[in-house]
Amino acid sequence: MNEKNRFSNLLEQLMQTADLKNYTLAQDLQYDVSYISKWVSGKMLPAEKSAAKVLREISHSIVCSLNSTMKQTLYSDYRVGTAHDLEMAIYDHLSAEYNYVKDLKKSTGHDIAPKTSFFPELTLPQFVSKMWHPVLRRVKSLDIMCAMDILSMEHEYRLAIAGIQNSHLVNEGDYPNVHFSMLINLDLKDLDYVYDSIFLINMLTSFANVDFQLYGGTQAYGKAMFVVRDAFAISGMLLDQNHCMSVTTTEDPEICNTLYHNLKSMFNRESLIFRRITMQDMLKNYNYIQSILSTKLRWLLGHMTEHFLPDDLFDQILMKAYSSGDWEIGITELQRIHSFTKGILDEASIQIMLYESALNDFAVSGELDFYNHKVYLNFEQRLCFAQHLLSLLKKNRQLKVKLIRGKFVSDFQYIANPCLFLSDIFSYLRLVKSNAEKNIVSFNNTMIRNLFDNFYSEIWEYHPDVVISDPDAVMASLRHIIQSIQFMSRME
Repeated sequence: MNEKNRFSNLLEQLMQTADLKNYTLAQDLQYDVSYISKWVSGKMLPAEKSAAKVLREISHSIVCSLNSTMKQTLYSDYRVGTAHDLEMAIYDHLSAEYNYVKDLKKSTGHDIAPKTSFFPELTLPQFVSKMWHPVLRRVKSLDIMCAMDILSMEHEYRLAIAGIQNSHLVNEGDYPNVHFSMLINLDLKDLDYVYDSIFLINMLTSFANVDFQLYGGTQAYGKAMFVVRDAFAISGMLLDQNHCMSVTTTEDPEICNTLYHNLKSMFNRESLIFRRITMQDMLKNYNYIQSILSTKLRWLLGHMTEHFLPDDLFDQILMKAYSSGDWEIGITELQRIHSFTKGILDEASIQIMLYESALNDFAVSGELDFYNHKVYLNFEQRLCFAQHLLSLLKKNRQLKVKLIRGKFVSDFQYIANPCLFLSDIFSYLRLVKSNAEKNIVSFNNTMIRNLFDNFYSEIWEYHPDVVISDPDAVMASLRHIIQSIQFMSRME
């Protein structure tokens, strides 16, 4: 029996899962059954001009034909929870395989790729396009190893690679069985402290819903290697910022697994750049206290946190959050931590950069990050919070606060702003992600710590176009927020 192309294999598999017959699908699509038979057998593909419409209708027919047991199976396979989302996921999967086969046929004249292909040279867009292999739709279980000198690439290409999640790997949701480890080279003479730091934050945020680990090592210098265990690999050497040479792609499982294990040997705990950590662990292991009691405190706040609560409001929120949340630390210990924090803010020297959008969002929504628990404050509580923050600035002249108005880098203007806490002992990032177990990372590498130290210093000192430094202007902005909250409370 002749081997079939990837699209036909997937179509047949999905139709068998749904117990959907060729004749029934032909009726649903109002096509002759001979067309369906040719699609399934691999003798023919849907016409390009009508492919999107046809694939949507096929996806709808498959979902409608599923019994409850098989529907739950596909919900699990595609990590979705509704029939509509499943239909969209199947459409995306079919489209990926269709486009893969269509492009293959245009470039080689064949619709089945050889197990291994060699290209003397590819542009980076061509390389990235081949990375976007349809196997990345297999989100129930993926194991990926990657060595990528990504910081040496032009911005648009590194964004394309970091955007695999949004377009080609996974979407929103939690994917515990998608494991993705990447090795990058940080030993560069011309690091762009602002762009590169924000890019790394964006990449961590992008992959926060999978088991993503980022490592640093000079072994990644000049490399572009991406391996999906048992399924697919592409490897090449960077010729410059825009080209790769000696590129090999393979779907041979044996070769893929050899490359996978060779790459895996480069990864170790010492080279881990960021370490995933939960807020509960930070509280229990005193990392949170260390970050507060350290010297050289510098905070970048993309959303409002528990740090600026007065005692009475803290107790109100604590009792409500504690009764509805899952906590591994006692109320008394949390109150003690709050007292430490309040004392530091009353007296210590701290540099704080606060996104103006964080104040505006808080005024409108009342959303507060309370030790990584999302809570919502009413208008009276929001007013109390804002007034206390204003009083802190008046009381502690060593509290240096600047406002960020806008974005430092246009490439990330639609990315939610994180919180960055730097100190001389323990530094960490709070990312903006729905999964609270995966949105905090601590710095596990001296080079990454130096990068973010330089990042903070640069935006603090040298970006007057974005950062408002005048204390009177900062105070005026806070007073405006207070007035806005008062106005909204009267209109309620």
